[in-house]
Amino acid sequence: MGNFKRIFRTTWLPALLLALVSALCYQATANVLILTIVSLLSVIAYVLFVSYVFFMLGRHRLEGVIPVPARWVTKPDGRSLARTVAVTFVWLIAVMVVFIPCGFAIGFGAARQSMITLGLGLLLVVVMMILLLPLTYPTMRYATTQDAPLFNLMGSGYRQGLRYWGYIFAVLFVTGILVSLILAVTMLPAIILLTANIKAQAGAAMGDPLGMPSYMDWLSFLVFTLSGFIQAYILIASFMPLYYMAGSIEQQEIQRNETTKNTLH
Repeated sequence: MGNFKRIFRTTWLPALLLALVSALCYQATANVLILTIVSLLSVIAYVLFVSYVFFMLGRHRLEGVIPVPARWVTKPDGRSLARTVAVTFVWLIAVMVVFIPCGFAIGFGAARQSMITLGLGLLLVVVMMILLLPLTYPTMRYATTQDAPLFNLMGSGYRQGLRYWGYIFAVLFVTGILVSLILAVTMLPAIILLTANIKAQAGAAMGDPLGMPSYMDWLSFLVFTLSGFIQAYILIASFMPLYYMAGSIEQQEIQRNETTKNTLH
């Protein structure tokens, strides 16, 4: 919060873009083609926004402070954007490797009505999700460090993260609870509008009058945009514990290596 002005000045434009595209996703639910296009734009906007966050954290790592940008409109950093895209693809491949076979196992068990196969499939999902947790550490280190190589994500960086699995789980668990509580409050107006629209559309499908004012679409767009803008900064807040967690693990690894060298000598 002490650096909020600097954070806001750096990220307000990509945060606004992400909020606008997210609101458009809600407005485009009636058309599958438009929804697909807007969803793709949402992914692009999300990656762009996260690249700004990683750039900001990378500068903090080098200089010890979050720098004040020279202008209110800042261009995306090419290196941070490329690293964010690389991290996105690594996580996408990892998730696909985890959930595609698990999905087949669960589907096979459901089709055969085999509780054993279904249970094994669900257990496999849990195990694979547990194995994905250590990837959080090398992801944060790679995205915020200029000299960190990409192949370390699934190499030594992952092994180091696996060594601190309990610490990573604790940080993610506490952060997840806090973020969920804050999101539950900030998303309340959008949830109320969404529920009202769903009920109105369900009633209209049964022959009842729509009963919604003509300005509801514009009001919904405005509410979802404001909600999305606030959620963008909640997302930034959730990155901070992970950033310091990665720094803590890195320092512990340095001390561990020094202790090992001293013991050998």
